[in-house]
Amino acid sequence: MQTSLHIMALVSALNEEAVGGRILSAEFYKKERAVYFFIKGDKKRQALGFRYHPAGSGVFLVPASKIRMETREKPRPLFGLDDAVIVKVEQLGFDRIFTLTLEQSGVTSMLLCEALGPNGNIWHLDESLGRLASLRKKSFTRGTRYEPPPPPDRIDPRALSVESLRARFAEAPETALARFVEKNLQGFSRTLALETVTRADCVDLTTESCDDAAYERLVTQIKEIVSRFARPLGGFLYDAPRAVEVFPFRLKTSSETPTKFKTLSLATLAMCEVKRTVRNEADDEKKVTDAVARQVKKLERRLKSVEKDLSQAVDFERYKKYAELLQINFGRLRTGLKEITVDDVYFDPPQPTTIDLEEALSPQQNAEAYFKKFRKGRDGEKLLKRRLEITRDEMAAMNEIQAALEADFESASRRYEQELAALAPGVTAGRGEQTVRLPYREYRLSTGLKLLVGRQGADNDRTTFDHARPYELWFHTQQCPGSHVVIKFPNKSFVPSKAEIEEAAAVAAFHSKARHDSLVPVIYTERRHVRKPRKAKPGLVTVQREKSLMVAPRPPSK
Repeated sequence: MQTSLHIMALVSALNEEAVGGRILSAEFYKKERAVYFFIKGDKKRQALGFRYHPAGSGVFLVPASKIRMETREKPRPLFGLDDAVIVKVEQLGFDRIFTLTLEQSGVTSMLLCEALGPNGNIWHLDESLGRLASLRKKSFTRGTRYEPPPPPDRIDPRALSVESLRARFAEAPETALARFVEKNLQGFSRTLALETVTRADCVDLTTESCDDAAYERLVTQIKEIVSRFARPLGGFLYDAPRAVEVFPFRLKTSSETPTKFKTLSLATLAMCEVKRTVRNEADDEKKVTDAVARQVKKLERRLKSVEKDLSQAVDFERYKKYAELLQINFGRLRTGLKEITVDDVYFDPPQPTTIDLEEALSPQQNAEAYFKKFRKGRDGEKLLKRRLEITRDEMAAMNEIQAALEADFESASRRYEQELAALAPGVTAGRGEQTVRLPYREYRLSTGLKLLVGRQGADNDRTTFDHARPYELWFHTQQCPGSHVVIKFPNKSFVPSKAEIEEAAAVAAFHSKARHDSLVPVIYTERRHVRKPRKAKPGLVTVQREKSLMVAPRPPSK
């Protein structure tokens, strides 16, 4: 965080290096939330940078060559100040606000910079402080006078004396000195306050226990720190886990080795970049953990749905019994009957049972209809049980990933890179960039197994070698161009059924040049037996230990 002390240091640098310089251009990057005023001085080009991005805000004066924009966004011109000459730079009071007085074609105007972090703004004012334009969209009437915010009720450390400090102490009895300095001295953050009392050897003192010698030491150190900011000889970046800060000197209160820069502004620029990186990493971590949490909830809903379907499955054995009873009483049946009551010989003694019939069907067709319902119910129950098994396995695997991420995100994200890439493909895409495109289309087999179908040449390679585990099954049509198809296993010990293999092979046949043939030969093997020859064309691989089967092409389930 920049305080009014940092702004004082910046104003000092601007007066030394920018006054008399000419503004070459003012570039506004809206998406990046950044403005750069490029200034041509006597010897070099400088850039006055103003960033108000929530992840990394700050104001700095650095060589123009240090500004490297990675965004594709085209800058917008700001305020029309090209060729304006900087006449004077002043800090407003001892706040985080400073002004640049400009001369352009005989007209005097002013840039007023509110260096308030993410809430900062830049105003273009006329000579009498009338508002002409604003960087951020703030409603105002053109020409109305700019009124600065009221000054904070704090001591200006530049005018501090023992007497003024003693008088302020009386208003805060029994307060730790570090806390007092932070809350009562303008420009002193918590880190600077602790550094001040440490240098003054007053760490354990309060406003009540402070003696005359302690007063003197404290005032001396406050003035010393102010003087170091007034004419900084360099900058030190402290990249602590909880706070990224810059100072014009080394901290005695930190055991961390700081990164040293030639100027305080260069350290500030680096601070903005570090904060953005840390924020982006934190955002990426949250995106991944949120994606995993959503997948866990999705699997929980699927599990409940399959369990419900299974519990409500029709008693298909009843249909088999009805069909057999109809065959036993075949002589009593005729077309046109709506129902028939027969003796259920499966009870001892037999009990009367009424069986519904279709009027339009013959006796044989009615019996066959019940056999068909029996077979459908039997197969449906098997399918639901398989779906339940697969869903439970996927649930266990996802719970394992979630627990690993909570324990050690960095190592878990490397271990489960393939799974996380599928769940959160856009994590690596920055602001303004296109969302990451997965190289495959994802489908589900009838049992719920996930199926990856490569899109085209290079995508096939990525699908096979970047998104398939060595133990998972890989499919491709034999001697025919087509997509690489992979069955994703819920765990390493999973064994796909013959029906699942045939269904995946049918999808591979459909996504090939032979999709219109009645039967297509398809090979399959474990992904570990698929190799990519050197300098081979995209999608071309060699296969070992493959098996083959003939299948009719069939599109995947939606």
